[in-house]
Amino acid sequence: MNREELGNYYKRNHTEFLGEDGHEKLLVGLKKYISDNAETTVGIDVGCNVGGYLHHIRDICKNSKILAFEPNPANITALESIPDICLYKCCLSDRSYTASLYNWHGDPRDARLAGLRSGGAEICKVQVFRLDEILESLNEDFSIKFIKIDTEGNDTNIIKGMGKWIKKTKYMIFECSDCLDDIRGPGIKNPMKDIVDYLDANDLDTYRIGTKKLIKVNGDYWNDIYETFKFFSNCFAIQKTDDLIKKLIDENFDYRYGLAKKYFL
Repeated sequence: MNREELGNYYKRNHTEFLGEDGHEKLLVGLKKYISDNAETTVGIDVGCNVGGYLHHIRDICKNSKILAFEPNPANITALESIPDICLYKCCLSDRSYTASLYNWHGDPRDARLAGLRSGGAEICKVQVFRLDEILESLNEDFSIKFIKIDTEGNDTNIIKGMGKWIKKTKYMIFECSDCLDDIRGPGIKNPMKDIVDYLDANDLDTYRIGTKKLIKVNGDYWNDIYETFKFFSNCFAIQKTDDLIKKLIDENFDYRYGLAKKYFL
């Protein structure tokens, strides 16, 4: 399928890419086909909340150090009781500074979902760092086997704060939704195209995650429909030279495997 065909498919079948069902489908394949290796790796969860995703990272990154980033005090107590993770109580972005963490604008519920630009009541002051600063401070030689980023609109800034580590990242899932276009996003024109091009320039292919298809969106496969028609959904990035993608999908971008059981929490 070419970019026009994929763009039309995406528009006609957009509910396939809505929410977390596609994310769940992809996790099945990642857990099935990602192999262990002898090199030193880490797994990273950015926007860890109360830790419900950590078991996925453990399954994918066996025998790896797990780094968890969560600045919201409403979630910290739950995370502190989880063993064998390195917990960082800070925010990540593309620069280092002191900022405020906010609840989502107009949301009367508890403040477990928060962001740097969420527009609601201030929760607390937080330190913000680039991820490469944190990783350099570890003084170790490793690659990032898998990183999940879910930070209420700040995901693309975090990716740009990875520095040289972007080329040492094997697999990445990040939120790439309409929150990029409102107050939560990076405040730039065409933010999805911007991050897709950034990943492409750093030797990573990007795919839109659906339940039936995993659609390639970078390079010759980019279609403006992905920028103009966004909703709550996720993207997957993988090194261009990694043959894992051939185990996940066929030449028509259809998954090669079924959904065996519920994985997502």
